[in-house]
This record gives sequence, C-alpha cells and structure tokens, in this order.
Amino acid sequence: MRDFLGRGTRAVGWGLAALAFAAASGCRDILQVQNPQAFTSAAANSPTLLPAVAAGAEGSFQLSMATFSIMTGMLSDELQNSSTWIDWKQVSDGVITKNWPTAGAYSGAQDGLLRARYDAIAAVQRFTGVMGDSVKTSPLFIQVEITRAWADLELAMGFCESPPGPGMATVSDTAMFKQASDSLTALLPLIQAAHFSAASDRTARLNLANAGIARANLMLGNYAAANAAAAAVSAGFEYDALYSTNSGSQNNGMTVQGTFTNNRSYTIRSIWKQYIDTIGGFMRDPYSGMDDPRVPLGHDNNNAHGNYYGADGITPFYSMTKYINLNSPIPVTNKAEMNLIQAEVAWHGGDYATAVSFMNVNRAAVGLPALTVPSSNPQAGVFSMLLQERFAQMFAQGDRLEDIYRFGLMASRVGTGRPLKLPLSYNEELNNRAIGQGNGKCPGSS
Repeated sequence: MRDFLGRGTRAVGWGLAALAFAAASGCRDILQVQNPQAFTSAAANSPTLLPAVAAGAEGSFQLSMATFSIMTGMLSDELQNSSTWIDWKQVSDGVITKNWPTAGAYSGAQDGLLRARYDAIAAVQRFTGVMGDSVKTSPLFIQVEITRAWADLELAMGFCESPPGPGMATVSDTAMFKQASDSLTALLPLIQAAHFSAASDRTARLNLANAGIARANLMLGNYAAANAAAAAVSAGFEYDALYSTNSGSQNNGMTVQGTFTNNRSYTIRSIWKQYIDTIGGFMRDPYSGMDDPRVPLGHDNNNAHGNYYGADGITPFYSMTKYINLNSPIPVTNKAEMNLIQAEVAWHGGDYATAVSFMNVNRAAVGLPALTVPSSNPQAGVFSMLLQERFAQMFAQGDRLEDIYRFGLMASRVGTGRPLKLPLSYNEELNNRAIGQGNGKCPGSS
C-alpha cells in the first residue's frame, strides 16, 4: 500500500481490488480456505481486513476521477472528442439534454462517483458494527468519511443535480456543495481527536478536509470561509487519484483514451490551438509566450507515426502527456489550487495586487515570469489572468466545467444551446425509485 505522503501529500494507496490485501503476509492464514467463494461478508469484519475495506472505498473514488475529468472537460472549453464513439461526440458537441434516452458516456461519470459514495457509506456501517462507540476515533472512519464528502463535492462540480444519499430524490449542485462543506467541517474536530499513528497522517487528512471546505465555499460564494480554509492547507500538499498497471480496470483512463500510444479519443479543444507549441510540446502561456509546463501536449508534427489525427481521422490530435503512463496519478486538489482560491477571494474583494501575488506563487514554482496588475481595467484584466491560471494549473483534472458554468461563459467560450452541466445519469433515473425515468430537472442551456 502506498503511503499517503508522496509528492507533497498524496492519496493513501488503495487496495486496487476488494482483496488486494492478499499480498500481505499477515493475511495469508485468513485467505487459506478450501473454497474461496465461501469468503463471507462477516469475515471482512476482521480488524486485519478493515483497512482494505477503507482503501477500497477510497480507491473507488479515485478510479472515478478519470472518466469524470474527460466528460466534464469535453462539455467545457477544455477538451473535445476525437473518438469514433457517438456518445462521446454528443457530450463534446453539447447536444445532451435532461432525460437523455440512453445512458451515453456521461452517465458513467456520475455512476462512478455515486458508487464510491455508497462504498464509503457501507464501510462506515461496517466499522460502526465492529468498533461501536469508538468508531469516530478511528483513522479508517476518517478515511471513508472524507471520501464520501469529496465524492459529493465532485458530483456538485460536474452535475446539475444528484441524489444526496442512496435512494433519495435529487437536489441541486448548490445543495451538494453545501452537503460536502458541512460534512468536511464536521470532520475537522474528529480528525484532531482520531488515533492516528503518525502526526503526518493527521495533517494529511486535515489538509484534504480543509481543501474540500475551501473549494466548496468558493463555489457557494462564502469567500471568507473559503479563504480561511485555503490558508489552513499546508505548503506542498497534494492529493492524487492513484492508478496501477496491475490490470486494465486499474489504469488511468485519461491515459488510455488520450495519448498517442493508446486510443486518441479526446484532445484539447481546438480554440487553444493558437497557443500550442507543437515543437516544444506544451501550450504557451498567453502572458509571456513561454511554454507552460503545466500543460504538456505531445504532437506528431510530421505524422511519422500516423498520429496527427485522433481516432476519428479528422480532429488534429494533441497527446495528453500530462498522463503519459497507465499509472500516472491525477491531481484531485493541492496547495496550488488553494493559492488560486485565495487569489479569487482577493479579486472578489477588489484587492487585485494580492490576487496577482497568489497567482505568481504558482507561476514561480514552474518557472514562468510574474504577472502584474493591468493599469487599465484591472478588474477585467486580473479576472482573465485568474481564469487562465485556473485552466493551466488544473488542466484535465475535472475542474474546468465548474468555472465555465459559474462565470456564465458557456455561450461565449464554447457555444450557445449547450447544457451548462452534465445531466442526471440515465442509470440513476432508471434505478432510483425516488427519481424515476424521465424526471431529470436540468441542466439549463447556454
């Protein structure tokens, strides 16, 4: 199992499968049974196996981030379809509507996050049954409760409506942001009191909780709360969705679908083409003209390998070299995002110098020159900088759609008549009795 502390701070390495703990020598006796299929749910109540239950729930969340990032990216100005799949093209072209007659590609993105949340809920029930009143002091409880809250947060980022719990009717994305913020805020004192074996583990979970609180409150317009939570996150913090080469189901789907050596099914949206350095292999920073290492994009300039176009044979293809390997991690949140949250809070307050100073922390970290406050119309100028910095810093991480949505930019940046967010999953409509088929309420249209 990978340590939670990696590059800055990374995710706890997850079990990859429900029984990945089999490799641990201490588990051999438990698994030496005559009939492996007779392994019961009660057996998973063993204290030796409970960490695998928690890791499995967190792993479900992490696995969901690849599909989520592709689908939300293609609905925004970030990514576009280059596949031969009609349901991908429907998302990229922005023709999907509420109560779409098929599950399409977008449903899987919501289904994965809902599944992760249900896994976390089931894990808490198991832990409570085993630990009783002491459950809330367990790091395992903290692990799955943070996972549940972050699943809610990502659902709010990408979908106009979601059920707030199993078998419940849907609520708005605003309500989901509030639920995520409330859950994470309630966890803070529990994290402080939990029996972590190392202080660094406690700090890692506090950082992850505060990062979620900061993001949720920014989206809710609670700027003071967002700023305070972002400031509380430690320098160097990063939480990644981790992937593996153990099996295809554990690969990073963004790598599988968006690189030269794989499917070439999506690429950066063509509106960015003017900024792409096809020789250097990066997108250029619009403010300096320098290659921005945060947006690496491979390109077969001479088509020597037949990869100039995507799988559709039409769309010029730029390989997602940010995720070049099948086990490349996807950043979910980090201190750089917190710097941009503090920058945005300052911008909302009219403190443009402070806003730019927070952006420059991130730029200095990757070798880009500092920005300065424009002398003419600083409000609009700094906003443009902020939007670009959020694009570059969080490129292909599933965050861009929310920015396009909340700033009302879908029509001007992508086009009119497009859904503003992804609609409710067809599968959830079909299987959730509290909703029912044909009862999706949104999204609106640009």
